Amino acid sequence: MPTAVNYALLESAFTAFEAAKKLLTTAQAAVSLENQFKDTREIAVTLDCFAYDPSRQE
Repeated sequence: MPTAVNYALLESAFTAFEAAKKLLTTAQAAVSLENQFKDTREIAVTLDCFAYDPSRQE
């Protein structure tokens, strides 16, 4: 049985995540370079590109 999608709830969650990302970006800028947080998703995507995309390898 298909479930109804609550688009208002999804939009609210998306807005909350966007606000959290902005706060995290602001916090990262305030922290010195050697102590900055790492975005593990971004690192994983970059490593996957080098591992699985032959055109990026030397």
